[in-house]
Amino acid sequence: MAILTINLNSDEKLVADIPRNRELELWKTIAIALNSVDNDERDCTLCIDEHSFKLSYYLSEYIYSHYQHYFL
Repeated sequence: MAILTINLNSDEKLVADIPRNRELELWKTIAIALNSVDNDERDCTLCIDEHSFKLSYYLSEYIYSHYQHYFL
C-alpha cells in the first residue's frame, strides 16, 4: 500500500492509502502529469511514500478527484 499526500496549498493537506493494485496506475498518472506541466506552473506538492513531486493545482485536483475514495 502506498501513502499519497497532496498539499493543495499551505493549509490543506490530503492523505490517502492507495492499494497495491492501483499503485502502478497512480505512478503512470503522475508521470504523465509531470511531462505536461511547466516548472513555473508547479505550485502544489504531491508525495507517494518518500517521493515528492511538484505539480500544478489543476493536476493535483485531478489526481485527488480520481482517487478521492481512498482519502482518509
